[in-house]
Amino acid sequence: MRSLPIALPVLIFAAILQSTIVTHFRFLQGGFDLVLVVVLAWNLAQRENDGPMWALIGGVLADSLSGGPMGAATLALVALSLLIALTEGRLYRGNWAVALLVSLVGTILYHLLYLVVLSLTGISVQWDDALTRVTLPSTILNLMLMLPTFQVAKWIADQIYPRPVELGSP
Repeated sequence: MRSLPIALPVLIFAAILQSTIVTHFRFLQGGFDLVLVVVLAWNLAQRENDGPMWALIGGVLADSLSGGPMGAATLALVALSLLIALTEGRLYRGNWAVALLVSLVGTILYHLLYLVVLSLTGISVQWDDALTRVTLPSTILNLMLMLPTFQVAKWIADQIYPRPVELGSP
């Protein structure tokens, strides 16, 4: 849990940016899911199993600043984080191709879970429009955002959890 002092300001900043400035950058009707990308990148970069904590904090912040039902983003982020933890995603820390794949699949699953929560709360969802006009463009935007975010997350993880120094043989 050494990353908590980093998680709070990073996720607060990401949630505020996502709810204010980033919402104006649209591709069709999709947009960047900044908190999602940060949480996914951290889940792949971290060395302890604190990704679900980042997902919980990021989800609560995103829910607090969005107009959607409370708990929808939290549920989706925590579910994705636990899925990555179950698949031992931290073993693939240095692989940018895995980061892109996680961004692709993660965005689709995040939007599907969010849409299911919307449907369960009684909000009418046009599934075909939501998937083609929001989820697909958001997936493309999140793919573009994942590589730099993943690099920064790896750098932060290296600062928080330095690798042990090994002595070589003479």
